[in-house]
Amino acid sequence: MTIRILTHKDAQAYKELRLQALQKNPESFLATFEVENKKPINSFSSELIYAASYPIFGYYGVFIDEKLVGYAHLSDSYLPKQKHIAYLYNLYINPDYRNKGLAIKLFNHLLEEIKQTKIERIFLSCNKKNVPAQKLYKKLGFVKYGLKEKSVKWQDEYDDEVEMVKVV
Repeated sequence: MTIRILTHKDAQAYKELRLQALQKNPESFLATFEVENKKPINSFSSELIYAASYPIFGYYGVFIDEKLVGYAHLSDSYLPKQKHIAYLYNLYINPDYRNKGLAIKLFNHLLEEIKQTKIERIFLSCNKKNVPAQKLYKKLGFVKYGLKEKSVKWQDEYDDEVEMVKVV
């Protein structure tokens, strides 16, 4: 297993896994397969490039036998008064590779990367109906601090977003 930051060269593998995520777990994301599937490959490449920010921020991929099987996006704040916080987005592991501790290994890798920065807190949002993700985040040390009621509406059904934070 290898964990590394994704580059524009990983765009095709990222696109395929991202579309899989949106098909298999649409309730877990704010984006939809229908919209993302229409994007050209250079859009995914640009997303990976744009997300990369010195020294550690960007999309990180989990590779097994050189196959991308999971990813997460770690982002900093561009605002000067919020340089002590980071955001975790889009943590996803291919269902064929779940329950093997890969999400925990990926997150622990991100924590190691964060040690070289002045980051004090990591924030994330999680759809309330995505109970497995909430359990994982609690296991990783995140605590709930807020709720955005009815902030998600998909196929005429509402969901809330659970706001979580981890002090590092």
